[in-house]
Order: sequence, then structure tokens, then C-alpha cells
Amino acid sequence: MSSKHNDQADTLRQAIEEVTEHQNEEREQVIQDQYEQLEQGSVEIDILNLPPRNEVHKDKRKIRFKLNLRLLRFLFIVVLLLALAGVIVWFI
Repeated sequence: MSSKHNDQADTLRQAIEEVTEHQNEEREQVIQDQYEQLEQGSVEIDILNLPPRNEVHKDKRKIRFKLNLRLLRFLFIVVLLLALAGVIVWFI
């Protein structure tokens, strides 16, 4: 009985893979056509067939720097001490 379920699952997986491959091929063809039009100087973008956002921005990575509360306190104290030292040196 388990082999019957495996066969059904395999058939469904193959059908989904075929649909996915077909969609990817169509998307690549649309992108190729748009590049060719761009090279020719006339660009007409079909906004309903744009590639997914994650594919467009997958190479762009942002560098993030997180400031936690301890670091903020430390920086505040360092700036405050430097200002105080500057005032003391200036008037003495």
C-alpha cells in the first residue's frame, strides 16, 4: 500500500516540476525579450510578468550594524567624558 502512495506522490512531484520549469522558461524568455528591446531602444515593460522580487534583489546585500543598549550607553559616556576633558583642558 505504501508503494501506491509513493507512486502517486512521485507523479504529483513530476507534474509540479514540469509546471515550475515551464514558468521559469517563460519568465526567462520575457526577460530576454526585454533585454533585446532595451538594446534596440524601445522598452515596453509588462508589469504583470515581472520576475519575483527575491530574484531581482538576491545579489544586493546590505551590511547592517546593530547598536544595542550597552553600546549606546558606552558611546554616550565616552563622548561625555571627552567633552568634559576638553572643557577642563580649555579653561586650565
